[in-house]
Amino acid sequence: MGKLFLYSDQISESPENQRLDSLLFNGMETEKIKVGYIPSTQDKDKKYFRTKVDYYQNYGISDIVFFDLYAEFTSNNINKLMECDIIHLSAGNPIEFRKAIKHRKMEQVLWNYYHSGGIIVGVSGGAVQLGQSTALFHLFKGSDCVESSDALKMVNFEFLPHYNRWNNDFKQEVLAYSKRTGTRILCVNDGDGVIVDGKNIQMIGDIKVIGGKVKS
Repeated sequence: MGKLFLYSDQISESPENQRLDSLLFNGMETEKIKVGYIPSTQDKDKKYFRTKVDYYQNYGISDIVFFDLYAEFTSNNINKLMECDIIHLSAGNPIEFRKAIKHRKMEQVLWNYYHSGGIIVGVSGGAVQLGQSTALFHLFKGSDCVESSDALKMVNFEFLPHYNRWNNDFKQEVLAYSKRTGTRILCVNDGDGVIVDGKNIQMIGDIKVIGGKVKS
């Protein structure tokens, strides 16, 4: 089994973010790292991709593969993705991202990668994919989660990024949802994050846990 790095947001100026990055690259020669980048939405102009290229290049990482789930998708590139040292699930709308993963039948691919020792980085909506569901974001949209809201279930909690940005009304809805469903939720401020390594969970930054003790 590999490792999971769940970022609320990647803010290079944040000390906690820098700590997450340091732990992510620990023991690795950064100039030899290969990253597979999976966008949450169509990125025809590679605008968001270039932002992450710049981010990783700050650490000396230049081998970054763009693996599209949309118009440029081809299953022929799955083997190249599996060869990456890190798979990066980008930020973005977690509900639409989940639909794209299911549409391209990528669940098993990501599971196989993770259980073969691969490292997965999820940022914001990408980190949500690693948890139990995307239900919190259906809740935010005012729906009753009629649509299938299951996620990859690599951990047994739900991940709520940008906790510092949500208003108090939504935070109360999140608390009520947790009580109603018995769901554990990790509420993470921007710049902070969570590392899952087997049964060990390391919280980096000021993270609020709703719904009891978290287990991987």
